[in-house]
This record gives sequence, C-alpha cells and structure tokens, in this order.
Amino acid sequence: MRSIVTALLSVGFVFGSINIGFSDSTSTHTQRMESHGYHRYQGSWKTEQEILLLKKAETITKKKVEARQRLERLRRDLEKSESSEQVAEEIRRIEDPFSVLALRAAMNAEPVPRVRLLYVEALGNIDTGDAIGALLSLVLDHPDPEVRWSAIGRLEKRKSIQVVPPLIAALQGNDIQRINRAAFALKTLGDESAVQPLMRVLVTQQVVTTGVGSGGKTSATFSPTGGGLALGSSQKKKIVVSQNVHVLEALTTLTSKNFGWDQSSWLLWFQNQGVSQTADIRRDP
Repeated sequence: MRSIVTALLSVGFVFGSINIGFSDSTSTHTQRMESHGYHRYQGSWKTEQEILLLKKAETITKKKVEARQRLERLRRDLEKSESSEQVAEEIRRIEDPFSVLALRAAMNAEPVPRVRLLYVEALGNIDTGDAIGALLSLVLDHPDPEVRWSAIGRLEKRKSIQVVPPLIAALQGNDIQRINRAAFALKTLGDESAVQPLMRVLVTQQVVTTGVGSGGKTSATFSPTGGGLALGSSQKKKIVVSQNVHVLEALTTLTSKNFGWDQSSWLLWFQNQGVSQTADIRRDP
C-alpha cells in the first residue's frame, strides 16, 4: 500500500512540475509579447494601434446599425396616421453622418415618392463626402425626376469643388442619359468651369452594332469615326449621332450665347475669350 501511495505522489509531483513549467513558459511568452508592445485582444496578439483601429471600426459599425434600426422604426411609424407628420419631420431633420448608408439603402427600396423626397432632404443635412456622393448618385442615376431635382437643390448648398468635378467627370462616360443629367445639374449649379467640358459633349457619336451576330440585340460604343461598317455577312455597324439637348441648354445658360449644335462656333467663341485651348473639343471615344 505504501508503495502505491509513494508512486501516486511521484506522479503528482511530475505533473505538478509540468504544470508549473507550462505556466512559467506561458508567463514568459506573455511578458515577451507585451515587452514588444503587443496585447491580447479577441483571442490574438495585436499592437495598441491595431486595437484602437478595431475598436473604432466596431463603434462605427454599431452606430450604423443603430442608425438603420432608427430609420426602419421611423418608416414603420410613418404609416400611423396619428403621428405621420411628426415622424416625417423627424426623418427630414436627420443629420447623423452614420445614417448615410441606411438612407441610400432606403432610397433604393422605397416605393412611395414622398418618402423618397424625405430621404433626400435628410441626406442634404449631412455635410460629409459620403452624403454628397449619395446625392450625386441620385442626380445621375435615379429614375424619378423629382428625386433628381431635389438632390440638385441640396447640392447647391455645397461647395463647388465638392460637386462640380464629379459631374464633369460624368460627362466623359458613354451613357447619353447620364451625360444629359450631369449637364442639367451643371446648368442649375451655374459653375462656368463646366463650359469647356460641355462643349466636348454637345454632339456625340455612337457606333451601334446590329445583326444576327449580335444576338438580335443592339450594342453601342462611342467612336470618332462615321459611316457604316460591314462585319461579315450578318453583322453591321452604323454611326448614331446624338444632339444632347441638356448640354446645349447648359451652355446657353452658362455663357448667355447660343451657337446651336455648331461645335466649331462654340470653340471659336471660347478661344476668343482669351482662354488657352490646346485640346480638340470633339469628344474622344
């Protein structure tokens, strides 16, 4: 019996020594990592800066979720007739920067026109790059003209440097609809720096491909060339010229001149204003 007890005590001593050794090793590793500026956070070693960034990201995510939940609650309350006006005013007065993502998502899903306009007003209260970007997207891409017009009205309150360059950039795209919407906005904003870019897209050309080889569909790409081009026996290309009405309206509003669709006359006038012009104003493909 004494031998059994002695054996058990020996085993216990060995395991105790192992545990102590393991604990000492763990403690040494912890001290070494901390001496190098690392701390345990969410199950792994991270620097203090990494921890601060993670905590900041977590806070931002939490606030965005709270903003979305608040907007969803307000939208539900808007259906209650006894409080709809008060709720509408609360939506209209939203100015929390963390609400931008929720407002953009709500705009895309909202079927009621008057509610969409409330969301536009809320975006207009938020003076951040994200909010301005959201309004610019509405101006260029939203199918509801009232939404686009309301968004332009909100952008008028922002600095030109925040608004005009993205609209000018939209003129360089291949979408005729977006070009004309950008021109309409530039006309309303009244920034004369848009004159030269507008001249470049007064008249645009598209190469349209039609025929069996195109799958029965019509595709279009911008091209500086004209005329019809044959592609085998079943596919043809032709040039479609677009006179962009909103571009012409923007030019006449911004310059108080009207040379119609004559780009050469617009160019001559522009050069006579003493502004250097080295690039061809015809739109590149």
